[in-house]
Amino acid sequence: MKPKARPRIKKILFATDMSENADLAFYHAAGLAEACEATVTVLHVFEPIPPNAQLLIAAYLGYQDPVELKKKSPQQLMARIQEKIEEFCSQVSGQIPACRFMLSNVLVEPGQSAERILFYAGNGEFDVLVMGSRGRGLVKETLMGGTSRKVLQKCPIPAFIIPMRDSLE
Repeated sequence: MKPKARPRIKKILFATDMSENADLAFYHAAGLAEACEATVTVLHVFEPIPPNAQLLIAAYLGYQDPVELKKKSPQQLMARIQEKIEEFCSQVSGQIPACRFMLSNVLVEPGQSAERILFYAGNGEFDVLVMGSRGRGLVKETLMGGTSRKVLQKCPIPAFIIPMRDSLE
Protein backbone atom coordinates (compact mmCIF):
# COMPACT_ATOMS: atom_id res chain seq x y z
CA MET A 1 0.00 0.00 0.00
CA LYS A 2 1.43 3.31 -1.08
CA PRO A 3 1.26 6.25 1.37
CA LYS A 4 -0.91 9.17 0.25
CA ALA A 5 1.70 11.76 1.16
CA ARG A 6 5.34 11.76 2.10
CA PRO A 7 5.66 11.38 5.87
CA ARG A 8 6.72 14.57 7.63
CA ILE A 9 8.69 14.64 10.84
CA LYS A 10 7.81 17.78 12.78
CA LYS A 11 7.54 16.54 16.37
CA ILE A 12 9.97 14.09 17.93
CA LEU A 13 9.46 12.32 21.25
CA PHE A 14 12.80 11.56 22.88
CA ALA A 15 12.63 9.14 25.84
CA THR A 16 15.59 9.20 28.22
CA ASP A 17 16.66 7.28 31.28
CA MET A 18 19.52 9.78 31.70
CA SER A 19 22.13 7.10 31.04
CA GLU A 20 25.24 7.61 28.94
CA ASN A 21 23.56 5.78 26.08
CA ALA A 22 20.55 8.08 26.34
CA ASP A 23 22.95 10.99 25.87
CA LEU A 24 24.13 9.38 22.62
CA ALA A 25 20.52 8.82 21.56
CA PHE A 26 19.80 12.52 22.21
CA TYR A 27 22.44 13.48 19.63
CA HIS A 28 20.56 11.32 17.12
CA ALA A 29 17.27 12.99 18.06
CA ALA A 30 18.92 16.42 17.74
CA GLY A 31 20.41 15.54 14.36
CA LEU A 32 17.05 14.30 13.12
CA ALA A 33 15.35 17.43 14.43
CA GLU A 34 17.92 19.65 12.75
CA ALA A 35 17.60 17.82 9.41
CA CYS A 36 13.78 17.88 9.50
CA GLU A 37 13.37 21.29 11.17
CA ALA A 38 11.43 19.47 13.88
CA THR A 39 10.94 20.04 17.60
CA VAL A 40 11.89 17.61 20.37
CA THR A 41 9.98 16.80 23.52
CA VAL A 42 12.11 15.05 26.14
CA LEU A 43 10.39 12.47 28.35
CA HIS A 44 11.89 10.91 31.47
CA VAL A 45 9.80 8.47 33.46
CA PHE A 46 10.63 8.39 37.14
CA GLU A 47 10.27 4.78 38.27
CA PRO A 48 10.45 3.64 41.91
CA ILE A 49 14.12 3.57 42.87
CA PRO A 50 15.49 0.14 43.79
CA PRO A 51 17.75 0.23 46.88
CA ASN A 52 20.89 -0.72 44.93
CA ALA A 53 20.45 2.28 42.60
CA GLN A 54 19.79 4.92 45.26
CA LEU A 55 23.46 5.78 45.81
CA LEU A 56 24.10 6.22 42.08
CA ILE A 57 21.01 8.39 41.58
CA ALA A 58 21.78 10.46 44.68
CA ALA A 59 25.27 11.19 43.33
CA TYR A 60 23.97 12.02 39.84
CA LEU A 61 21.43 14.48 41.21
CA GLY A 62 24.05 16.12 43.44
CA TYR A 63 22.93 14.82 46.83
CA GLN A 64 25.48 13.75 49.43
CA ASP A 65 23.97 10.31 50.09
CA PRO A 66 20.80 8.21 49.65
CA VAL A 67 19.43 9.47 52.99
CA GLU A 68 19.29 12.99 51.57
CA LEU A 69 17.63 11.58 48.44
CA LYS A 70 14.95 9.81 50.52
CA LYS A 71 14.09 13.10 52.28
CA LYS A 72 13.03 14.63 48.96
CA SER A 73 9.47 14.33 47.78
CA PRO A 74 8.81 12.75 44.37
CA GLN A 75 7.91 16.23 43.07
CA GLN A 76 11.25 17.63 44.27
CA LEU A 77 13.12 14.73 42.64
CA MET A 78 11.23 15.14 39.38
CA ALA A 79 12.00 18.88 39.38
CA ARG A 80 15.71 18.13 39.93
CA ILE A 81 15.71 15.56 37.12
CA GLN A 82 14.05 18.11 34.83
CA GLU A 83 16.81 20.63 35.71
CA LYS A 84 19.49 18.04 34.87
CA ILE A 85 17.87 17.30 31.50
CA GLU A 86 17.62 21.01 30.69
CA GLU A 87 21.31 21.46 31.67
CA PHE A 88 22.25 18.64 29.30
CA CYS A 89 20.19 20.19 26.49
CA SER A 90 21.97 23.51 27.10
CA GLN A 91 25.36 21.82 26.80
CA VAL A 92 24.33 20.12 23.56
CA SER A 93 23.06 23.42 22.14
CA GLY A 94 26.66 24.67 22.14
CA GLN A 95 27.57 21.78 19.83
CA ILE A 96 24.40 21.79 17.72
CA PRO A 97 23.30 25.43 17.23
CA ALA A 98 19.79 24.46 16.06
CA CYS A 99 19.27 22.62 19.37
CA ARG A 100 18.39 25.87 21.15
CA PHE A 101 15.30 26.26 19.03
CA MET A 102 14.17 22.67 18.73
CA LEU A 103 13.58 21.75 22.39
CA SER A 104 9.84 21.98 22.78
CA ASN A 105 9.18 20.54 26.22
CA VAL A 106 10.69 18.46 29.03
CA LEU A 107 8.32 16.01 30.72
CA VAL A 108 9.25 14.21 33.93
CA GLU A 109 6.67 12.00 35.55
CA PRO A 110 6.31 8.91 37.72
CA GLY A 111 5.28 5.53 36.36
CA GLN A 112 6.49 2.52 34.42
CA SER A 113 8.77 3.57 31.56
CA ALA A 114 7.40 1.46 28.72
CA GLU A 115 3.80 2.25 29.65
CA ARG A 116 4.33 6.03 29.81
CA ILE A 117 6.45 6.15 26.63
CA LEU A 118 3.74 4.23 24.74
CA PHE A 119 1.10 6.58 26.16
CA TYR A 120 2.86 9.62 24.71
CA ALA A 121 3.77 7.85 21.46
CA GLY A 122 0.10 6.97 21.00
CA ASN A 123 -1.44 10.33 21.82
CA GLY A 124 -1.18 11.52 18.21
CA GLU A 125 1.08 14.48 18.94
CA PHE A 126 4.40 12.96 17.82
CA ASP A 127 5.66 11.77 14.44
CA VAL A 128 8.59 9.61 15.66
CA LEU A 129 10.16 8.28 18.84
CA VAL A 130 13.89 8.21 19.57
CA MET A 131 15.34 6.34 22.54
CA GLY A 132 18.45 4.44 23.53
CA SER A 133 18.72 0.77 24.32
CA ARG A 134 21.09 -0.36 27.03
CA GLY A 135 21.42 -3.83 25.52
CA ARG A 136 21.74 -5.76 28.76
CA GLY A 137 22.08 -9.06 26.94
CA LEU A 138 19.79 -11.76 25.66
CA VAL A 139 19.31 -13.56 28.98
CA LYS A 140 18.32 -10.46 30.96
CA GLU A 141 16.17 -9.15 28.11
CA THR A 142 14.37 -12.51 27.84
CA LEU A 143 13.82 -12.97 31.56
CA MET A 144 13.03 -9.42 32.58
CA GLY A 145 12.10 -7.72 29.33
CA GLY A 146 13.62 -4.46 28.22
CA THR A 147 11.92 -1.11 28.01
CA SER A 148 13.07 -0.53 24.44
CA ARG A 149 11.88 -4.00 23.37
CA LYS A 150 8.47 -3.50 24.99
CA VAL A 151 8.11 -0.09 23.41
CA LEU A 152 9.21 -1.27 19.97
CA GLN A 153 6.71 -4.14 20.00
CA LYS A 154 3.73 -1.84 20.62
CA CYS A 155 4.83 1.57 19.37
CA PRO A 156 2.18 3.14 17.10
CA ILE A 157 4.68 5.54 15.48
CA PRO A 158 8.06 4.95 13.82
CA ALA A 159 10.75 4.40 16.45
CA PHE A 160 14.51 4.86 16.31
CA ILE A 161 16.18 2.65 18.92
CA ILE A 162 19.81 3.67 19.35
CA PRO A 163 22.01 0.74 20.45
CA MET A 164 24.57 0.95 23.25
CA ARG A 165 28.04 2.11 22.24
CA ASP A 166 31.35 1.68 24.03
CA SER A 167 31.87 5.45 24.14
CA LEU A 168 30.32 8.71 22.98
CA GLU A 169 33.30 9.69 20.78
